[in-house]
Amino acid sequence: MTNVASATPIQSYASTPLSIQAEYPFSELVAFGDELTDNGNGSYAHGITGDPANVYSFGTWTNGPVAVQYLASLLGVPLTDYAFGSANGGGQFGATVNNAYTAADAQWNGQPVPSVHEQIVKNYTHPSPPESIKDSLQFIWTGENDLSAHTDAFWEGDPRNAEFIGNISHRITWNAEWLIEHGAPYVFVANIYPKHRAPVTTTYLCPDGGCIDTWGSIIESANSAIEAKLSASKYASKFIYYDVYSFMVNLMENKDRYGLTESLSSYCDGDANDPNQKWDTCIAGSYVWEGAEKFFWMNYIQPTTHVHKLIAQDMQATIARFFGL
Repeated sequence: MTNVASATPIQSYASTPLSIQAEYPFSELVAFGDELTDNGNGSYAHGITGDPANVYSFGTWTNGPVAVQYLASLLGVPLTDYAFGSANGGGQFGATVNNAYTAADAQWNGQPVPSVHEQIVKNYTHPSPPESIKDSLQFIWTGENDLSAHTDAFWEGDPRNAEFIGNISHRITWNAEWLIEHGAPYVFVANIYPKHRAPVTTTYLCPDGGCIDTWGSIIESANSAIEAKLSASKYASKFIYYDVYSFMVNLMENKDRYGLTESLSSYCDGDANDPNQKWDTCIAGSYVWEGAEKFFWMNYIQPTTHVHKLIAQDMQATIARFFGL
């Protein structure tokens, strides 16, 4: 169980033949993040009922594995996952980039759940980094919870937006640099995903869709700053920047090609009184969640495992290009 003081992260092992592993200059994938990367820490910590305790039967916050789990399998390496998701069905947001900047809403042992900073500094590399760090690819995907806490989605010129852009780019880069300085050979950094297009935006923020473009522009500016900050680092050659934002937007615009034929406004799990909630459709079929394969969104902020798998495939392609494979 992960907590602020110490961690026994969730581990999983790749099913891909290990011969593939030899292509890459690392033998382990170590992940840090929030709901989008959590593969069990949050669901166990927050007392989700069941045996074993999980959310949608997978310990993730979607209807199957998340992107980093698929990625580990594609790379042919074991995964150690420190990411921490939300609580109360997503009603309380999970890990942020740093609790000193954005205190996570979800609690564990009376404290905000471990931020990416704490996952790395207080857990993974404390009191000293493991020997395996020298042969691992580090993975950071964060920012979507900080985004919601600090930005004004209706007025791009709000000074808080510029402050957020400066903070998130600095803090993500700081954590990536810390990992390099403590022995990691490479750090994979995904940018902020297109949360403005997720159901949470039109359900809770602007039902008329009037804030979507503005919020999207703010996210794009933040992502540009993250990329620039990483590129300006003295460790830039060791960073693998991944543009998940652009990939997901392109996927939305071409969703039918990938079998995602349901409307982007529809999702599997949420308010039963919302006509866009399609729980019964999602769980229908010859196996549980077969119907969800046609959906882009699992819930208000989380893509389905189908989308996570597609993201992982693009992540792997980005890593392969970085290493000239």
